[in-house]
Amino acid sequence: MMQLYIDFKCPAAYLALHPTLTLSEQLGVPIGWHAIRSYQSLLLPEKPDEEVSTRHRRVRALARQKTHQLYANVQKLPLRFRNPPTNTDMALAALCLMGDGGGDPLPFITAAFEAYWTSDADLNDALTVAALSGAPDLQNDDDDGDGARARLEVALREAEENGIFTSPTYVVQDVVQNKVSEQVFVGREHLPWIRELLQSAK
Repeated sequence: MMQLYIDFKCPAAYLALHPTLTLSEQLGVPIGWHAIRSYQSLLLPEKPDEEVSTRHRRVRALARQKTHQLYANVQKLPLRFRNPPTNTDMALAALCLMGDGGGDPLPFITAAFEAYWTSDADLNDALTVAALSGAPDLQNDDDDGDGARARLEVALREAEENGIFTSPTYVVQDVVQNKVSEQVFVGREHLPWIRELLQSAK
């Protein structure tokens, strides 16, 4: 199995979704889905008196956004950036509940990504998240989703203890000389290497 940590507000995770699903289908390798809270840089406005460090941050953020947009165009995916990026904790909490045995999370994951990147949905609102296709049953939670949010914080602590800090992060088992170890890869650019590892493990 391949483990994948995602955040719905992370453009790199959104762009990784379809290539990862294709890899999973081609190799017959299931995916274990996990929530991780990522940090997304603000796109700062240009100022005539900005400091060098501020200009560097602004230019890097703009370059990253343009690169993501280029890859989105290749995949023919809509990609509407928000500035600032908005909180997705409630959707991540729902994903954690599904990881606890709440059924196939893929319909919900697909719906949540689409809702964030195409329709400006508030993925930190319990009612909005509960209305998404494939969403877990949040009816037994209170209106603010405190129980689900508490589960998310537990999952985030567990991820941090395992060295997972951002999205998308892949964890793949590697077998060398009959010894099994876990390899951690940050970013979809590692998918060719991940494919090799998964093929060799069969």
